[in-house]
Amino acid sequence: MFIEVTVSGPMMHILVDDDGRGLSDAEQAQVARRGQRLDESKPGSGLGLAIVTDLAALYGGELKFGRAPIGGLRAELTLPAA
Repeated sequence: MFIEVTVSGPMMHILVDDDGRGLSDAEQAQVARRGQRLDESKPGSGLGLAIVTDLAALYGGELKFGRAPIGGLRAELTLPAA
């Protein structure tokens, strides 16, 4: 796992890269929807990433998913730095 925090102008960027299997494009679109869970083998409500997405938007930021250079999932959270 790789984590990087940078501040560029008025925005803060938090990158989290995972070296796991990653997510397909369809899974990336689904994973942040309220109540959606990709791993049903563990308990949970499927609310966590939806809440992060909503809070980021509320503060003028965003949460995006993509492919990490190390092979797995990349989560990128952008928020105002001030």
